[in-house]
Amino acid sequence: MRSSLLTQGLWTLAIGLCFWGTPCFGERLRAPDFVPCDRNYLTSWQGEVFNYHRSETQIDFGIRTLDGTIERLNIAYQLELMRLNGGLFTRPDWKTLELSPGVLKPSVAVRVWRCEQAGVVSYMIDWRN
Repeated sequence: MRSSLLTQGLWTLAIGLCFWGTPCFGERLRAPDFVPCDRNYLTSWQGEVFNYHRSETQIDFGIRTLDGTIERLNIAYQLELMRLNGGLFTRPDWKTLELSPGVLKPSVAVRVWRCEQAGVVSYMIDWRN
């Protein structure tokens, strides 16, 4: 009887801890279909862009994330690896994000998906405006 009460008490404690925010029911962001990476190798950053610079082949910017961290991205980019609000990104879309070529409008947000598989790192950039 005493063992049964102890077991019941431990189960009650475990269930209670799960409902109070421990990792039992941790949220995991689902990657959109355009991100071709196994979720076990995927990280994402979402936030506001700062210190933005872009050339025809290179993009460099920081992200003040919603989680309170600062992330930095400096990569050679391809339009095929970018999205605008989840849709395909095309060359004319730069005009919706930039005041002039290489100069970002204020308060542009982004979600960057970083995939690292077999030692290869790739990025998908989803601009939000």
